[in-house]
Amino acid sequence: MFLLTSNSDDMQTVQTNAIEAARNAGVSYVVKGSALGASDHSKSPIGKAHYEVERALQESGMAWTILRPHVFMQNLLDLAPTIAREGTIRAASGDGKIPFIDTRDIAAVAAVALTTSGHGGKKYVLTGPEALSYGDVARIIGTVVGRPVDYVAESTEEARERLVRAGTPDWMIESALALAAYQRAGGPTAVVSKTVEEVLGRSPRSFAEFVQDHASAFRGR
Repeated sequence: MFLLTSNSDDMQTVQTNAIEAARNAGVSYVVKGSALGASDHSKSPIGKAHYEVERALQESGMAWTILRPHVFMQNLLDLAPTIAREGTIRAASGDGKIPFIDTRDIAAVAAVALTTSGHGGKKYVLTGPEALSYGDVARIIGTVVGRPVDYVAESTEEARERLVRAGTPDWMIESALALAAYQRAGGPTAVVSKTVEEVLGRSPRSFAEFVQDHASAFRGR
């Protein structure tokens, strides 16, 4: 079974119920889509929830593989309308470097883990090929779309106010701000992993490739 759900305030319950149902149905092996930084001391509600699900899976008696991807490149598509309309990207990550990963590469790793042997009991950290700041992201998008895109580095409170105005749920706001704080601090969150290349036998997609593939969204047409 491949275990993946959207983020929600009841994600932990939904996924642990799925694990129990899979075990009762005789499923022998589960590949779980988790997140980088899943831990019992994460300041992100999403990170804590993933950790608890990981623990439930490891205690289930089924074989398992856990995928811990970094920030999805596709998350930038949520910002594409603002980028196209205003030419800006806003985030509270400061100059922190982030090795964004294309979700197509996550899917490819999951497919290999599900269909070939040798991946049981592994926790795979998945990243793209390079760590980029949001300033780098803005520059790359601007180059591809042919007009300037600026990065506006927000304070934590500015980001919170923007998310509140947008009607973002509290648990998601706290998760986003916690992630931004980890990114500002650097360290482990900026480390590039070689796992995608090792599993797939090729390099992960670059951010520039991702933007080229979705240039029309960033141009607003």
